[in-house]
Amino acid sequence: MSLRSLLLVAIVVFITTEAVSGEGVMKAVDDQIYFRSTNFVPPVTSIIWKHINTYGYVVKAIEWDEGEILIPNPRFRGITTVEEKTGQMNITNLKVEHSGVYTIDINSKEQQQRFTLTVMERVIKPVIKTEKSKDNPDVVNLICEYSETIILKNSAGETLTGSKHHPKGETLEVKNEGNRGNFYTCTLKNAVSEETSDPLYERDLERVPKPVIKIEKSKDNPDVVNLICEYNETIIWKNSAGETLRGLKITPKGESITVKNKGNPESFYTCTLDNGASEETSDPVYERDLFEEAVSEMTVID
Repeated sequence: MSLRSLLLVAIVVFITTEAVSGEGVMKAVDDQIYFRSTNFVPPVTSIIWKHINTYGYVVKAIEWDEGEILIPNPRFRGITTVEEKTGQMNITNLKVEHSGVYTIDINSKEQQQRFTLTVMERVIKPVIKTEKSKDNPDVVNLICEYSETIILKNSAGETLTGSKHHPKGETLEVKNEGNRGNFYTCTLKNAVSEETSDPLYERDLERVPKPVIKIEKSKDNPDVVNLICEYNETIIWKNSAGETLRGLKITPKGESITVKNKGNPESFYTCTLDNGASEETSDPVYERDLFEEAVSEMTVID
């Protein structure tokens, strides 16, 4: 046979193989799939479906042999069935490890048909992060920090163009347009699923007010007071040493901290509100203003 003839035979075999190969299918985790061979012609005495994983390792997914069904690999037990009249294999509760190529042997003869399956995790519901502009109080950066395809939209339904955010995601610069009902969403999308964030309204991007610390004296101990910051935003407590203090939630909103007289009138405490778009810090509350009576008594004793 000439070299030209060999080449022609090789080309014909290649084309024939491609023609009978199954198309790739993408599914999400926990979905189901079925594969059916086009070469299934009764009578059939045995059916073997095989799985070739992404590393090329081959296992039997399910086997039917004259009425007896075997599922030797634990990866397919409890989720895989085969229909003896059609040869169709069904897999439920798919996992990522079920990705790969599936083949079928009919009457102990492997068929050329191939079925390629890719199983992907569903995307999670995204959360929009906010970042204050250092230069303009009316500008906020919205950050969608994910690896999937990101679609940013406004309340008018318009798709907005974001900028790449390293190491992953996109960022969108928005300006205060004076409409508190405007909102923005971030949608994550992959080949098998999509999820959209809760809307982030323009009213949530407005500058927070300067907080005021309320003082609640202890009824039992003159050396103890409660400081109260009564707001809905994120609250950050700090002392004069720059340490962040842990507050306690109060109803219906805000936080409180309990402070004790440490005998240092210059010590102070602040409350900072932060909504992601802006932050404001209260005037400091000094220990000398919290424990005036105790300081006076100390002065008399000295």
